[in-house]
Amino acid sequence: MPSALYASLEPLFRPRSVAVVGASATPFKQGNVALKYLLQGGYAGTVYPVNPTGGEIEGLTCYRSISDIPGPVDCVLTVIPAAATIEAIRECAQKGVGAAIIGANGFAELNTEAGFKRERELTAIARAHGIRIVGPNTNGIWNATDKLSLGYNTSHGDVMTPGPMSIAAHSGALFNSVAPCLRRYGVGLSKFIPVGNEADLDMLDFLEYFIEDEATGVIGLVVEGLRDGERFRTLAARAHQEGKPIIALKLGRSEAGAGAALAHSSRLAGSARAYAALFAECGVPMVPSIEAMAGAAALLKDFDPMRLRGDQGLVCVTTSGGGGSLLADHAADRDVPLAAGDDGEWKGEAAAVIETFTGAGLIRNPIDGGNLAGWKRLEPLFAGIEADGHLGPVAMFAHMLPQETSDRAVADMLIARKQRTGAPLVVAAPGGLRPAVDAYYRENGAVVFGDLSTCFDSLAALYDAMAFDPDELIEPSQGRPSIKSRDVDAIRKALAGVQAGDFLSEIDSARVLRLAGAPMIESTLATRSEEAANIARACGFPVVVKALAPGVAHKNDAGLVAVGLRDENAVRAAFEELSAKASALAPGGGVQMIVQPMARARAELILGVTYEPPLGHFLVVGLGGVHAELLDSVVLIPTFAGRERMRDIVDESMAGALIARLDQSGDEAMLDEVMDALVALRDLVRACGDEIESIDVNPLLLTDEGCVAVDALIVPRSGASD
Repeated sequence: MPSALYASLEPLFRPRSVAVVGASATPFKQGNVALKYLLQGGYAGTVYPVNPTGGEIEGLTCYRSISDIPGPVDCVLTVIPAAATIEAIRECAQKGVGAAIIGANGFAELNTEAGFKRERELTAIARAHGIRIVGPNTNGIWNATDKLSLGYNTSHGDVMTPGPMSIAAHSGALFNSVAPCLRRYGVGLSKFIPVGNEADLDMLDFLEYFIEDEATGVIGLVVEGLRDGERFRTLAARAHQEGKPIIALKLGRSEAGAGAALAHSSRLAGSARAYAALFAECGVPMVPSIEAMAGAAALLKDFDPMRLRGDQGLVCVTTSGGGGSLLADHAADRDVPLAAGDDGEWKGEAAAVIETFTGAGLIRNPIDGGNLAGWKRLEPLFAGIEADGHLGPVAMFAHMLPQETSDRAVADMLIARKQRTGAPLVVAAPGGLRPAVDAYYRENGAVVFGDLSTCFDSLAALYDAMAFDPDELIEPSQGRPSIKSRDVDAIRKALAGVQAGDFLSEIDSARVLRLAGAPMIESTLATRSEEAANIARACGFPVVVKALAPGVAHKNDAGLVAVGLRDENAVRAAFEELSAKASALAPGGGVQMIVQPMARARAELILGVTYEPPLGHFLVVGLGGVHAELLDSVVLIPTFAGRERMRDIVDESMAGALIARLDQSGDEAMLDEVMDALVALRDLVRACGDEIESIDVNPLLLTDEGCVAVDALIVPRSGASD
């Protein structure tokens, strides 16, 4: 049974009648172009041009207003200025219109109070009368499946040959680039929806619709920003269940971090990394270009996760040695695995077949046709490779061979393998192919690329899909709560005691993290220098003394930390010096001093949490210490991830490489301890995420005795104490 959202969009995608408000008889005006495209696209419903001048446009009676239309109207496209749009939507409400596509700008995108007010008024009318709105500030919609072209981009005039791809985009003008790219790779476009300002319907609404839409097999998202990370995760899980791959093209990936945020974790995160992490953990390949989105769609439209698995490496074939090197290099740059392993040396049946090739050169993966001493040998070699279980995709680096018959013979062997295995065949031909050979490949299901970068960006998206296990996403493993309810209450109380814009002191942050199960070093408050000396003597030298000044988040930067103090006199002197510095920074602010034992570290990490509105919380892991931001080595992990998935991400990161190098025992005990600390942060966010903006555990020291955090900073969410 269709969902309520799906049913509410019936007037938009399958209207029985359409009105074009602002229709024009003047050629090339948007109101004329949109009307012509609607008619020439083959729309089977009733069309009503609307313009105050009346008369006739494109052979149809033109009505002076929406209310003058004699019959019911399901959907309206407005091609009029913003000031006139509000009144038009009021008329739509009186007429009982179900959906409106608003092309005008002049609303919230202006970032002015007048624009915001106009959009609020528009939305209020629509919601009060059940009108679903696309836009404003949109270029119109395209629905080839139902022969509905309602827009004025050049591509709205394309022949409406439907296919499996549906796209929601934050850029309407990109339609003119996306549509030709998809055709080039043999992918038909079902629907293209530029969402505009999302005053009513947003990108996630259309994602939900596409998941239910029988005509959609592959979903594309051209994303500036999403409104709800948790809803996206839920919808991605549904898409996996329905067997519908999602491909994301993120606009604005070059954004620089989070600027002036208090916590290192937030400054190191930034929207670009957060989106990349969210997409990765939702099994949504992220591509860098329109061409790669089209290429990935061509590879994923017939994707069968039961047949293609992430351990099935790429089999490469080349017409030249240099081409083989380029294939291997581009694969390595994108972590696309090669069949036969990193050294490219074939084993098993493939190696036995190669032994029979007299006069052949070195044959590895990539397979150089010149070294085969005869292209006919490719067929038995493929048989050996397949017998060894290498059933993954094939990438061919091709240029025109001396004879077209040779081109055809090679193509026949590649196509035959594709038909046997069901694995994709890609052909990279930077110099082009003979037109007949190019057409032959495409007719037989190969995806032909004109450049290697697009080819391997598309293959990387395919391999991301092949490697992803959707089970954890569909049914996330929450695990048993690690924080007792009474400790959660104590944590909430500590967070609630912080004023908006402030942060918990190191002492209070450490207390909260200790309750959550993080391995915090013991810190003791001292009010006098003599007391500090006694504490230091009790815990054993050397020690660290820190001054906690109100409003100072990073003590090292402010010179409020003294390390390596080896006797009581050094502690007393440091106490007095740091007290003076802290008092100067925060006069009358109630400076506190703490004493800690000094742990001997083999290396330092940063662990943390950052909140990226509206995507949610992310765990942060990287190389740490005072140079954490300079090193900038962090990875982000959404907090819905299970421990094993978190472990895999850390293991593959720079932090994981460092841990593996330090831990020579082979039992991965150090990695386990880091994971324990990371899980403690995750569970803290799951229990109290509404109150937490960010957390720094920096540094987390990796020592011979285990992991221990020697500094901490928790920033509550603004308003958490209200």
